[in-house]
Amino acid sequence: MKNMIHVFAAVIALSVSGHAFAGAGHSHGVSEPVSKAQATERAAVVKKQLVDSEQVASTWTKVSEGTAEQRSTSAGKLWVVQFSNPDAANEDKAKLFVFMDEYGNPIGANHSGKM
Repeated sequence: MKNMIHVFAAVIALSVSGHAFAGAGHSHGVSEPVSKAQATERAAVVKKQLVDSEQVASTWTKVSEGTAEQRSTSAGKLWVVQFSNPDAANEDKAKLFVFMDEYGNPIGANHSGKM
């Protein structure tokens, strides 16, 4: 019986101990939507990553300015940032679209602009 009381007390102590560390002052990620300027900056980082990983041509490195717009979809609001590359070898790949959720998390990128 004494062992059973110790086991029961240990179970209670372990189940409650996790709550001792939960509280204010920490974050589980971005909680506020990003601005148009922030969306454009984050899309530029995604574009650079695409160039670095050779998923898009290196001529995209020279393209600096993107234009951002917010679209409403069935999945919520999305930021779509469009970059234009006049040096693109293929006219079909002269535009690059980067899609992000309203919090600035990248969702995808393509040359068509269709999600």
